[in-house]
Amino acid sequence: MIRTYQYYAIFNFAEDGINVSFPDLPGCLTYGHSIEEALIMAKDALELYLNGEPVEELPPPQTMPQLLNPNDKAYLIEVSIHYYGRGSVQDIGK
Repeated sequence: MIRTYQYYAIFNFAEDGINVSFPDLPGCLTYGHSIEEALIMAKDALELYLNGEPVEELPPPQTMPQLLNPNDKAYLIEVSIHYYGRGSVQDIGK
């Protein structure tokens, strides 16, 4: 079964690049030099985070996060993964 997941990522625009974090997924972090690269890296990070996680333990996506820093923007990142029964999820392609 294929499932689509959407999680908000916070992009922090700094002088040396764009730091990306997922408020709903502790430890899911990445970085990009440009907005295009940061978006690709965010999708990859989300896929890697979800890959192998038991579906029952995935936190539900929250609503739009509150942005406390003026250099932050929120982007909704979507990935489609294949669900293998009661076990884990696996990436089906980018």
